[in-house]
Amino acid sequence: MKIRRKAYQELLEWKNSSGTSKAILVKGARRVGKSYLVEEFARNEYRSYIMVDFSSVIPGTFKVFQEYGNRAKLDEFFNQLSVLYGKALYPGKSVIIFDEVQKYPKARELIKYLVADGRYDYIETGSLISIRKNVKDIIIPSEEEEMKLYPLDFEEFLNAVGDETTIPFLRRAYANRKPLGNLLKSVNEKLRVYMIVGGMPQSVVSYAESRNYDMVERVKRNIVRLYREDIAKYAESYVAEATAVFQAIPAQLSHHDKKIKYSSLKEGDRFSCYKDAIHWIQESMVGSLCYGVDEPDVFEGFSLQPSKIKCYMGDTGLLLTLAAGDNYLKSELYKSFMLGKLSVNKGMMTENLVAQMLSVNGHPLRFYETSVLTAEEKKKKYEVDFLLLSGGSVTPLEVKSGNAREHVSLDYFQKRFRKNSEKGIVLTKGDLRETERYLFLPLAMAMFL
Repeated sequence: MKIRRKAYQELLEWKNSSGTSKAILVKGARRVGKSYLVEEFARNEYRSYIMVDFSSVIPGTFKVFQEYGNRAKLDEFFNQLSVLYGKALYPGKSVIIFDEVQKYPKARELIKYLVADGRYDYIETGSLISIRKNVKDIIIPSEEEEMKLYPLDFEEFLNAVGDETTIPFLRRAYANRKPLGNLLKSVNEKLRVYMIVGGMPQSVVSYAESRNYDMVERVKRNIVRLYREDIAKYAESYVAEATAVFQAIPAQLSHHDKKIKYSSLKEGDRFSCYKDAIHWIQESMVGSLCYGVDEPDVFEGFSLQPSKIKCYMGDTGLLLTLAAGDNYLKSELYKSFMLGKLSVNKGMMTENLVAQMLSVNGHPLRFYETSVLTAEEKKKKYEVDFLLLSGGSVTPLEVKSGNAREHVSLDYFQKRFRKNSEKGIVLTKGDLRETERYLFLPLAMAMFL
């Protein structure tokens, strides 16, 4: 089955942009659908294309790059590549794809000269593209644009399973600030299924074709296993630390404040011991990092507290699989979530979902945390789950896995920063409603923020 991706339109805009030859690098986690997307795009939008898959090259490919992959021999480079892959190339009408380019970084370095030559367009795909091992001893070309590909979002998921009406309905309701009424229950149920299946193309296809959760879990477990193998293969001198951070994501998110607690990973360890490992999780796009913000400069471009970090999984469906383990049918978390109890584990699934939606929309993930002394000289902690920066103002956002009743931290934040703060947003299982100070939205509407 074909899956429609919004990223296709981004590629189309890139192709139709001004200039002659262009290059774009499509980054994303493993199994997110990069190769499928770019080949479908090349097939539809160009007269011809050559796809060089560096994870499984045609014999002779490396020799062509080694002997002719330089500025002085590009004519022969194109001739050799055309014959080797059995594809004619047409100036201005063909594209050459370097798939999994991180496996042969010298091809990425060649982009500088290929773009300057001007005959064809170039698309690169890559996972773990920025880690040291994959950029060592090469000059990163400034001629390439960069595009991030994420797992399928809620709209893409629903389209894949044959529902093309729910999102337009939700979008109109959000724009007009209208409650969903009797349809809220249906929307929340569809969102729950999306959170279980996730947005990895293979798991979505499995669900769309079978409606069988066991088959979906097999696909997701294989992807989680692949991520563990990638850590062992690519995380260099910090394999143990990166493995510990990855494995602990569910446990950390199940805490009340959801920050990474370094001492719980290994007794006595601190942020400095895990800095590279955490960076690897982010660069691989397996996870997304949410940084704490310092109070004094919160409205001056977000002054970060680099050691205060929450780590979310890039795909909420994979988070459920990682948390439930291989024997997921005996997992209380999995059972509870299947029964619709979204508040389990202190709402880690709902908060991860919101982090995923915000990341797709280009928001840097930030949270606010502070402690103050009460009149009784006891410390009281306030935390706002996410902060959205727009111009010179900030919108505080809180995620409630159930129906919101109290929002003490938002109240504190709004009072303290009233001059710079927009109306607070509370995401809940409940329906849309608006008060003087807050906008309450169904969880699914986080995709419009």
